[in-house]
Amino acid sequence: MILLVLPLLLVTPSVEEEISRLVRIGGVHVEDDCGHVLASLRSDETFIPASVMKLATAAAALTSLGPERRITTDFVYDPASSTLCVIGGGDPFLVSESLRRAADSLSAWGIGPIRVLRADCGRFLQPLEVDGRGVSLNPYDAAVSPLAVNFNTVVVTVGPDGTVGPGEPQTPLTPMARKMAKGLRQGTHRLPIRDGVVAAPTYALELTRELWRERGLDVGDSISLGPCDASGGIVYRHPSLQTVAGTVAAMLEFSNNVIANLLLLVMASSRFERPVTMADAAEVLRAFLEEELSIQGASVVEGSGLSRANRLTPRQVVALLHHLRARGHDDLLPLYGTVRAKTGTLSGVSCLAGYLSLRDGRVASFAILLEGQAGARDRVLRVLKNRLGAVG
Repeated sequence: MILLVLPLLLVTPSVEEEISRLVRIGGVHVEDDCGHVLASLRSDETFIPASVMKLATAAAALTSLGPERRITTDFVYDPASSTLCVIGGGDPFLVSESLRRAADSLSAWGIGPIRVLRADCGRFLQPLEVDGRGVSLNPYDAAVSPLAVNFNTVVVTVGPDGTVGPGEPQTPLTPMARKMAKGLRQGTHRLPIRDGVVAAPTYALELTRELWRERGLDVGDSISLGPCDASGGIVYRHPSLQTVAGTVAAMLEFSNNVIANLLLLVMASSRFERPVTMADAAEVLRAFLEEELSIQGASVVEGSGLSRANRLTPRQVVALLHHLRARGHDDLLPLYGTVRAKTGTLSGVSCLAGYLSLRDGRVASFAILLEGQAGARDRVLRVLKNRLGAVG
């Protein structure tokens, strides 16, 4: 009897088959710059994007506001009452150094004594409720306000004996900072200001007062909140330390939720020319997606990714990546290992979207939107890199 030994045929699974073994709930989509689909799994189903939503905010801000624009904060001085009014414009990069520079500019104007510092937050309709924002002491839970400094956070140090000191050399202590530090353990703490209506502008004015006194301006103790009459007096318009492109880069690198929603609110304020709400901001982003990218059916509640009601498909995320790359903004995404990509993480949600450089010279845009599978996004990324021939 003759025995025939047949060779065992090993069938290599497709990229989609290999990915599907890793992904239970979620979708993946990959395209090259010409729109050729390189991998696709549930690409047209909607999923929670978490902070990958910031790619939509980035694309909208860069297109609507322009990459070189600087968001401004207005200062109005009434010599009759010696009142200096700060009109919040939603500058995400209004930081301690900004206030020092504003003091120097106002001093050069020959501004008189300031008996009252006043904050006008009327450009945004308060309170600004962001769906998904928690009440923790994590900085990502800071409130959104048209007038907030240092990303609406306070940094303090607490010594072994409970002594409170400044957490940053450029930022002096204020009464509110001391109050927020009470009861904290020893160490350095970055605390979110969770009230955007009163606490955020009040802290901004307190810090302004301390920093301006350091710069030699005559500033009294009085602080107030309310509308400002900008029709007369000395007006100084202070530009942000960062361009919109620089602001977007920081938002993506540090996944800053306050920056994301402030950018949307500034866009809404420019569009509607009236006090705006978070609903207006979400409408501006939806309109951008529909009108500029022909993205239909996206669920947009806010621009940071905190809300679980935000919904995008993997294919829509790839369209955003194409849009950014076509306009030369792909380098604004931070490095994730060897690739430029934006992460997105909520409890039970793990997402990643960015660019793969392929060995044949092409660049592929990829979106991985997963739910309920911790660690799976990195395994999916490894499969894509290996199977598509990525460099690095």
